[in-house]
Amino acid sequence: MNVMPKPGGSTSGTLLGNSAYIFLIRFFPALASVAALVWLSRYMEPAYYGRYQSFWVQWQVLQVVACLGLPTLVLSYPAARVSGLAKGITRKQAALLGSWMLLVAIGFALLQQYVGSPFGPWQAGTFLLLSTPVAVLEAFALLGRQLRSVALLNVAYAGVFGLSHAFLVGRLLNSEQLLGWLLVANLLRLVALGQLARRHYRSQESAVPIQLHTVQSLWMHTALNEVVQMLFRWVDKFALNFVLPAALFALYFNGTLDVPFLPLLLGATGSALLLHFNQPGLPDAERLATLKSAATVLSAIVFPLFFFLLFFRYELFGVVFAHRYDGAVPLFLVSSLVLPLRAYNFTALLQHKGCGRVITTGALLDLLLAFALMYPLYRLLGLSGVALAFVISTYCQAGYYLAQTAQLLGQSWVDLLPCRPWLFQFVGFGIGLFLLHSLLAAVFSEQLMVVVGGSGVGLVVLLVVWRAKTGKAGLLHTPTSEKVTPERIGH
Repeated sequence: MNVMPKPGGSTSGTLLGNSAYIFLIRFFPALASVAALVWLSRYMEPAYYGRYQSFWVQWQVLQVVACLGLPTLVLSYPAARVSGLAKGITRKQAALLGSWMLLVAIGFALLQQYVGSPFGPWQAGTFLLLSTPVAVLEAFALLGRQLRSVALLNVAYAGVFGLSHAFLVGRLLNSEQLLGWLLVANLLRLVALGQLARRHYRSQESAVPIQLHTVQSLWMHTALNEVVQMLFRWVDKFALNFVLPAALFALYFNGTLDVPFLPLLLGATGSALLLHFNQPGLPDAERLATLKSAATVLSAIVFPLFFFLLFFRYELFGVVFAHRYDGAVPLFLVSSLVLPLRAYNFTALLQHKGCGRVITTGALLDLLLAFALMYPLYRLLGLSGVALAFVISTYCQAGYYLAQTAQLLGQSWVDLLPCRPWLFQFVGFGIGLFLLHSLLAAVFSEQLMVVVGGSGVGLVVLLVVWRAKTGKAGLLHTPTSEKVTPERIGH
């Protein structure tokens, strides 16, 4: 289904709708993954759970390496240009791309045999080999605005993922049978996405073939940046899964776990912003206004979530993990300190302007600083010091990107941020969640505290989305409305 904005329709509504659709597309697989994480944490031995999560950490890193930044590259250009690039690729180039993916998959399979994975090596390699083109074809289908079809495919895959893990916990499946189910589901998803991509490709028959070397610079920086960013996100877990005993790795993994669904929301907003910026004739002032408006909406979601996790962390771990991983709470506290930064997309304008070198430099500096701080902070604070090293380097990276964007636009860095709304929200949500936790702690059990506190935060999020959708308070208002042609589409 093509979801096109009506001529003269609000671009703010398009941006919000696209963000919401992308979020929902990725929500259900993430929901199934979170459900599996909770089930296994509560009902499986920590040693098995640690080996299980070790597999997914390795897969997360190596899939990005295998993809070579192609999904993001696809979303960085208009549909006609991407189709032209697809037409211009030679057989030799296609063979090289396929060989690279196969090589990474073989490496992943050998790695499973080396670490004693609960899954068969050949299964692991095949799973990575299938998931790589799935990621690329999904991006191409999203570019073609086939949102409903992609969403249905992801819901079906999430259903298989959740059901197979329920059977694993119930001892109806073993580990290799579980991955067998996921292999079949991924193969079917690959075939379906291939059909969607083929349909979109045919709709762009007039596209002129374009040689890959014309996007070589951006592609190189995109691929390098994605690998570095993924390494930054997972390198501590990736390294520690080879060093720590499985049970201790499980403790570290749960303590430094990303907040469920928040990366999906931020990724969806970033993708929608990136393609929104590509609209013809849009001045930089309006792009910046849209970025600040989106940051105002995101902060009204991120800030209450941050304070909820901060004040309710002990109760949350008791309810979710049945007090089996209480030792991970200090790790969780430290790693959560990075959350306020998630209210702003620091690279959207840089990527739109083609500043791939700046983005890559920031990512590399981020990773190097984290490595430099990791050992001394580990000696000082233990595993919490490892988490703190990544928090500090993330704040430094955000400052670097903000300074570079300000220089690019010729403005002060303060003018790039919605400082006044952020201040009111941060103070207001902080005081409100602190008082709510103090009141609930005096009256309710930890289960009811989590339910009531989480419901309060959920209501705030729903109110923010509703106000943004209805255009109230100018949350996603842009000064003008534009016509959007099929060649300049967002998703």
